[in-house]
Amino acid sequence: MKLEFETWLARVLLLNGLLTLGVCLGWLGEAHSGLPLAILTGCAMLAIVSAALALKRQRLGWYGALPYYGVQVVSYYAYDGSSLWAVKAGVSLGMVLHLASGVVVLNMLAACLLAASGWVLWRQHHPV
Repeated sequence: MKLEFETWLARVLLLNGLLTLGVCLGWLGEAHSGLPLAILTGCAMLAIVSAALALKRQRLGWYGALPYYGVQVVSYYAYDGSSLWAVKAGVSLGMVLHLASGVVVLNMLAACLLAASGWVLWRQHHPV
């Protein structure tokens, strides 16, 4: 059961990485340029490489999943159009908090996948 969950989670990571790559290439959503494009491309490559390593049962893949999902957990969008912190990569299901100067989005799916990846990594370090 544990091995099936790890395989499923690694496949979800690969799917998210490929979706992020689709965003980078402009196939999904608006086209990006400059620093946002570089950040998204780095996230996509991190997820794809991490998923490949995780599918080969290597811990390094799960270490890569942590920052990939970690940067997606919280985003901030200012009402004036400037975004101080926002990485939209992969699938997002979130809770929204409206502030006076902008919107904070808590990506619940990324938080769950971050926790699951951390759990897999913890289980690999502490076998039962």
